[in-house]
Amino acid sequence: PGFTVSEMPGEIFGLLGPNGAGKSTTLRMIAGLMVPDAGTIEVCGIDSTKEPERARSTIGYLSTDLSVYNRFTPRELLKLFGEFQGVDAAVAERRGLHLLERLHMAEFADVKMEGFSGGQKQKVSIARALLHDPKVVIFDEPTTGLDVLTAKTVLDLLRIMKAEGRSVIVSTHVMPMVEAICDRVGIIFEGTLHGDASPREILDRWGVKTLDEVFFQLVADKERGVA
Repeated sequence: PGFTVSEMPGEIFGLLGPNGAGKSTTLRMIAGLMVPDAGTIEVCGIDSTKEPERARSTIGYLSTDLSVYNRFTPRELLKLFGEFQGVDAAVAERRGLHLLERLHMAEFADVKMEGFSGGQKQKVSIARALLHDPKVVIFDEPTTGLDVLTAKTVLDLLRIMKAEGRSVIVSTHVMPMVEAICDRVGIIFEGTLHGDASPREILDRWGVKTLDEVFFQLVADKERGVA
């Protein structure tokens, strides 16, 4: 099974699906971290299967792994990753502090991260993913485990990324979030991409009121042998 999907600049695409459906694997392939068995992936006109490093330079990828280097402060970590990504030290410092301010973390810029909460680590990971000013932003489950205020901060940042003309891809289980911020949605189920339309169009197509109900219907169709 496989599927085709494309995204335009200034658009938020929501990738949905049950656990084990392949959302994270799909995002990792788009990000150039895994090679697909078949097919091609183009990011900003670059074939990520042939030029993964060049493709990765255009992508800001946030995984579900919240590991950070606890012995560092956010400022130190961002400086280090700036060097890895070839960003000028002064530029990395300026961008890093700007991102920390956007994420309400500036006051913790010089605090060792060993005592940070999950939400604080998530914010630092987001700043790290965006440090090289990527054109494409890929966030895998960005609000999982976050409190309401931290989740709102992340969603506000995603809206800013969209307004700046970036292409944003986000996977999540939080359906209200999808309906609130996504321009288009695709649902991976049994190796097939369903939907690939606006949340409203998908709800109308299935004749339901919530995206959760679309999931239930896909499962029911499978059990009846329809899907």
